[in-house]
Order: sequence, then structure tokens, then C-alpha cells
Amino acid sequence: MIKYEGKNSWWIILIFVIYNILPLVFILYEVSDLFTNIWWLLFWVFYYGLNLIWIPVFVRNRVELFDNYFIFYYGFGKEKIVIKDILEINRSRNPIASSANSLDRIHIVTKDKDFYISLKDNDDFINEIKQRII
Repeated sequence: MIKYEGKNSWWIILIFVIYNILPLVFILYEVSDLFTNIWWLLFWVFYYGLNLIWIPVFVRNRVELFDNYFIFYYGFGKEKIVIKDILEINRSRNPIASSANSLDRIHIVTKDKDFYISLKDNDDFINEIKQRII
């Protein structure tokens, strides 16, 4: 098994940091009656509750390559792709194509799916897949 770590670009990390710091700045200026209203409290709980989705996307972003298939982990998801089902694999920089954590992406087309992944070593992964397709 070969393990490829996912790539998190600086700009997506910056968005995450700003997302979490911006409300704290608001809290500093509006401390007086911020928590007296239950709606504000619920807002903050749900706002920061979204981190339960964001953090796994950053941390659990990898591919495990086996002899005839690979498993792609992204956030709470896990997808098994059989290598013989791959019709096309190439690099892409399409910013609106998917939710991969970097613009440096791999576009994979299979018999059933069309998706993008972003790895720290895209070229090595593509070469390994192409060798196994043949």
C-alpha cells in the first residue's frame, strides 16, 4: 500500500482562519448584551459547529493506493475506486470543478463517477495509476 497525503492550499487555510476569527472580533465589540438573547447563543453554537465538518476535511484528506484499487478519504467520506474502471486521469486547475482543498487537482473519470482530488504528490500518483491501468 502507498499512502498519498492530501494537499491543503494556503488560501483555504486562510479562509478557515478568517472564518473562525471574524466572529471573535465581533464578540469583543458587542460583549454587553451578546449572550442575553438565546438566538445569539444558538447562532454561535451552529456557526462554530460547522467546524465539525471543516476540520475533518483538512485532517482526513488522503489516498491509499493498493494493487488494483485505491481508497480516497475526504472528511467523513470514504470512496473505493477500482483502477480498471478508470477511463481518464489528468491534472486540472479548474477552480469551480469541485471542493478539493487546492487548485492543483487530479481529475479522475471512471465508468460511474467523475471527481477531483488534490494530493501533495499529484504526478507520482498519476504515474502509479497509469502504470497499473496498462
